[in-house]
Amino acid sequence: MTIFGRLSGRVRVSAAAVGLAGLVALGGCAKAPDITGSLPSDDYRKRHPITVEEAPETLDIAVGHGSPGLSPNDRDRVMAFAADAREKATGSLVIMVPSGAANDRTAAAVARHVVATVDRAGLPRTLVETRPYAVVEPEVAAPIRLSYSRIKAVGPRCGAWAENIYRDATNDSDSEFGCTTQANLAAMVDDPADLIAPRAGTPASGARRTVQYGKWVTGEQPSSTAPIEGGSLSSVGGG
Repeated sequence: MTIFGRLSGRVRVSAAAVGLAGLVALGGCAKAPDITGSLPSDDYRKRHPITVEEAPETLDIAVGHGSPGLSPNDRDRVMAFAADAREKATGSLVIMVPSGAANDRTAAAVARHVVATVDRAGLPRTLVETRPYAVVEPEVAAPIRLSYSRIKAVGPRCGAWAENIYRDATNDSDSEFGCTTQANLAAMVDDPADLIAPRAGTPASGARRTVQYGKWVTGEQPSSTAPIEGGSLSSVGGG
């Protein structure tokens, strides 16, 4: 009985030791917990995201009751707008002419000048549509509107001050923080695809690299000189 008791005690101790070793081994293989996952997110880019979507671009041309046609400035605006439509439009360029307004006859005449200007911008006639639109106030001189759809960066709508930031006990930024920054960034983006993925890099100049490497091998200074304002020379890239 004494021998058996001693042996059984040894067995129990050995089993406990094996169990502890197994827990240590499993703990070493387990993934470390994310200690930042429980922290609150205070990112204005998530609250006010910039989306890339198809949206309209518009240009309004004011038409008076006695307008003789497009002014030089309006002609330049239409030309630039049509050129952008040629490069970026996902559909047709629509010229909307007011109908039922006090200036509808004048607007119809001006619209013909608009169509001619769009043609000179190089936009195919198959991608140009002219449509009438009903005015809300017939006595008002309604404008001619040019419109086309394109893929663009659309920013958030700002100005919803729904909370009192002075009564907030947290250290977080208010809900409107960063909204105008995101809206301005979206308005300045030229190619919305840049927000999705970076542009492909251009290959390095092998000839220029060979010249610079040759100078480095021979111990020459690999700098170049370029003229600057005033006619003097400026050393560039020395070292």
